[in-house]
Amino acid sequence: MNKWRKSQSMIDYAALIALVSISLIAMSGYVFRAIHARVHRVRADLNHPQMGVR
Repeated sequence: MNKWRKSQSMIDYAALIALVSISLIAMSGYVFRAIHARVHRVRADLNHPQMGVR
């Protein structure tokens, strides 16, 4: 019985690690797009004709 619990525990941890990895991979696209949008907005603010950097 103890061997079965150990195997079940290893399967549970492997599934958890796989789920977290898939979530991070799926989320990375959203993070990169958010960073790109923020950089684009900062560039637009800096290049503004009246309030930007001269």
